[in-house]
Amino acid sequence: MPLYEITLEQVYFGQQCINRWNYQATSVPAGSSGAFLAVVAMGAIADDDSAPFAVDTILGLLQGIQVATVGFVQMVAKNLYSNTDFFTYAFPPGTVGANTAADGLSPASAWGFTSDRTRSDIRRAQKRFVGLGENYVGPGGNLTEGGLVGGQNLGDAMGNPNSVTIDAVTTIFNPVVLGREKYHPPGKDTWAYKYYGTEALQLEHVAAINSFDLKPTVRTQTSRQYGRGS
Repeated sequence: MPLYEITLEQVYFGQQCINRWNYQATSVPAGSSGAFLAVVAMGAIADDDSAPFAVDTILGLLQGIQVATVGFVQMVAKNLYSNTDFFTYAFPPGTVGANTAADGLSPASAWGFTSDRTRSDIRRAQKRFVGLGENYVGPGGNLTEGGLVGGQNLGDAMGNPNSVTIDAVTTIFNPVVLGREKYHPPGKDTWAYKYYGTEALQLEHVAAINSFDLKPTVRTQTSRQYGRGS
């Protein structure tokens, strides 16, 4: 059951904005790229069942709530333990958010999501998405009904498995949190974290995700303040 990392790069008011997901996949059809299928399953590329940015996919729901000043740059998917199973998809120019009814807040303002926790030794997953429109924010930074509904629809999609069927074989991508190995970077006294060195070891540190809950108030992402990015 291979493990994947999918990275979405967006740009918003000149700030680079990165979000990552981890998935554990079931069987991948012979001759197919699991990384490619992972990108299809999230809604970036059409397959036999859905068009790009279909409303029931993660990317479709995300695009639907983000303001039009959010640009989609690329998605990068990779099997963490393969040198050949990777895929990069550059979005067509002009791929932007679909909320044209309002101006957007600053890049430091975001929808915030937290996953459930299924292992005590692995932390919950966190997600922050830019492009909050003024029409989704009420007094005190509380999300309006539209912001709550649209945001939680996205959260529900992120908590569900994604699937793609190719040549009668269905590949399911189950959302997970991957525990990281703690280590000292060379020449430094500080600690850092990285994926485990082998798939066998990493598979011992996998926590399933069943849900992503939306926080009801605007969150702040310090790393996306003007001049910082990501």
